[in-house]
Amino acid sequence: MELGPDAIILKTITNKGLKGAFKKKKIEITAAISEKNYSKKAKVDHILDDGQKGSFYSNNSSYISNMIDGYESNTNENSRATVASPSGSTGYGKLGLNKTVNTNENQTAKTNDLDDFLSDAVDKVKAVTNNVVHSTKATMDNFFADEELESMSFEEPVEVKQSYEVPHSEIRNEKIASTSREVNYDDSVVVEQRKKIDDLEKKLFELTKNVERLDKKEPNGIYELRATLRSLDISEKYIHNLVKKAIFEMSRDELEDSEVVFEFALREMLECVNTEMPLFSSSDSEQGVVTVILSETSTGQTSMAYKIGALKPDSTIVRSTLNGVQGEGKEFSRKLFGLNVSEASNIAETVSLCRKTIEEGKCAFIDYKNNSEDINETKKFIDGLRRSFGKVEVLVSLSAIHSEIYNRKVVSRYKSLANGIVISNLDLCLNFGALFNITEENSDLPLKFYGTGEVVPDDLEAATAERLLAGIFQF
Repeated sequence: MELGPDAIILKTITNKGLKGAFKKKKIEITAAISEKNYSKKAKVDHILDDGQKGSFYSNNSSYISNMIDGYESNTNENSRATVASPSGSTGYGKLGLNKTVNTNENQTAKTNDLDDFLSDAVDKVKAVTNNVVHSTKATMDNFFADEELESMSFEEPVEVKQSYEVPHSEIRNEKIASTSREVNYDDSVVVEQRKKIDDLEKKLFELTKNVERLDKKEPNGIYELRATLRSLDISEKYIHNLVKKAIFEMSRDELEDSEVVFEFALREMLECVNTEMPLFSSSDSEQGVVTVILSETSTGQTSMAYKIGALKPDSTIVRSTLNGVQGEGKEFSRKLFGLNVSEASNIAETVSLCRKTIEEGKCAFIDYKNNSEDINETKKFIDGLRRSFGKVEVLVSLSAIHSEIYNRKVVSRYKSLANGIVISNLDLCLNFGALFNITEENSDLPLKFYGTGEVVPDDLEAATAERLLAGIFQF
């Protein structure tokens, strides 16, 4: 369509591999034609519209060649009918570039794939080129009889890559015209494709490293540690970080020794469990501390409030019923170690009871259970206490018999309000690994107390990392 039926294929490139996958055109063909033949074709193209051009070039090469020669030999007839009618001219130009090419439209290519097809095409082009050279030498004398061709110098075909179409009215000035089909991209598209290629190369590199790691045998100590921690429901993320640190700090012989590896793991796990004493125990002033035991459902926070309150003589325990939660009878509670237990049905009454206790230099403990889905009321209550009193500590109450998912939800919901965590029902816990995961992921909320039974106030322990790890490994 662009150079005419006498064009010769100079080069064919197949874009294969990773970069070729992003190109719309995977075959790049470079062809060339003499200036004289291109000029004759351009004159025909100039008088044809797009529809006529498509119909004309859909014929076979010999017919198109005869039509172009016929139009050249009848320069005085400029009508389109002349181009459309058959002409008796035999070939155009004495070069005869098409005379040795046999075209069979009904022949089908018997190739298995694109590479086989291109290999056959290259062989055919070589054979045609050899025939053209012999034919050109035989007709050289007649060829130089033409004055215009005598002044024409035979040069090597110049490969000109173009990204635009040559207008039909423009005749190229080069002695040998050539074209190269290729896809042009905007800078943004090229940059995006390069990024995709870089990402693919990085992924291939990571996959190669993973394969190497799988092929490489893991040290015996690391293998046993990983299997043990997984059986104890320790999170996979923490196991991965712990193993990475062990490999970095220990030698190959140490990694093979299971006892050495487990000692290292115990030291690291002890450092992950953050524990602190409660605020009321470290208060060095006469001003009392307000401690809020906060929970949602039945977590044993009432017993925890009694046990913790019993540590401070003459303290006041305020059972809040803001969300409709009714407390137990006061008579039984008052008999427990002289505890002063009161109930408050609104915020004002709660603040009043706490203020009276603080003014006496004592500590107040608030048992607060939020049964509402709305957390805003709880936030307002806690913010009001912190504005009213100088020292307020909020402890989220978790139960060791609850699932890890539920305890995670509670901690995540009240993390912005809390100063620490207390855990009840530790004597009934079946999965200490779940408690370790919560503690390790929320290291900014230290553990304060463990509830180890129903007896008030005996079944209460100060939180320690050793107690948690003893439960995990069943020491």
